[in-house]
Amino acid sequence: MENEKNSFMYKKFHFDNVFWDVPKKYDSIILYQVGDVSCQSGYVFREHEQICYEISYIESGKGYFYTNGKKYAVKKGDIYINLPGEMHKIEADNIEPFRYLYIGFMFDNDISVEDEINHIKKMMDKATVSPLKEDRVKISQPFFSLLSEIKNINDYSQIMAKSYVYQIIILIYRNYFSNWEYEYEFQEDMGTAKNMVYNAINYIDNNLTRIGDLKDISDALGYSYSYLSHTFSEETGLTLHGYYAQKRLQKAIEMLKEGKKSVTQIAFVLNFQSIHSFSRTFKKEIGVSPSEYQRLHEGEQD
Repeated sequence: MENEKNSFMYKKFHFDNVFWDVPKKYDSIILYQVGDVSCQSGYVFREHEQICYEISYIESGKGYFYTNGKKYAVKKGDIYINLPGEMHKIEADNIEPFRYLYIGFMFDNDISVEDEINHIKKMMDKATVSPLKEDRVKISQPFFSLLSEIKNINDYSQIMAKSYVYQIIILIYRNYFSNWEYEYEFQEDMGTAKNMVYNAINYIDNNLTRIGDLKDISDALGYSYSYLSHTFSEETGLTLHGYYAQKRLQKAIEMLKEGKKSVTQIAFVLNFQSIHSFSRTFKKEIGVSPSEYQRLHEGEQD
């Protein structure tokens, strides 16, 4: 947070809505700050300790974000995550200074381990490895909508603001971590736990049509199922069953688009208990039945 009065001479405008004294609690998310800053050339926000999670979106221009002394070049369309306790500094470019939007928040300490937001928190805590990503999810839209609701209080603004806060955080998760498995590319010096996760991911990805039961995975890799399942969840924040179900659904979608097999054949090949089980699972996740999806998308190429 900026405390120096003369710093504002280096900003074209700065909308900063702060809720430190009375934070806004939206179920599992506690909102402390949301803002929009357009910087003058060469503006520097001095190094400070981050006291909450902060998501920044570069709306235009370019410059540098620093985390714990490490420098990252940012440009229009980039997203940057800062975690509590990190040392953070911002520096605008001299020629094309940036405008950026940001949101500062914390997760509720009493969040349940079963809460889906807890999974997002665990994955976000890993962002320190790579805090900078290019926006792939069009996150500017809910950012601007949130700012509008907070600046212009209308009927049901709090409900709308809450929805946009959750949209931003979920979209960040999708942008950073929907392909988190690629973080587990094999390395000679990876630890035992990461090596186990790598082996599990590799086995699932290459044996989707051979896995009839999750225990098949642990048996093939030589681990007890309980140990593999626990380690997988601890390392990734996602259950072994959740990852397998996600990859099996992706394979089903791919096969439906190819149109080479019937819905019944796909259910059999992917080891669903029955075509009814396949249809029920598919419709729950995608919103339409497998046959309807195949009719709408057959022949499409990803």
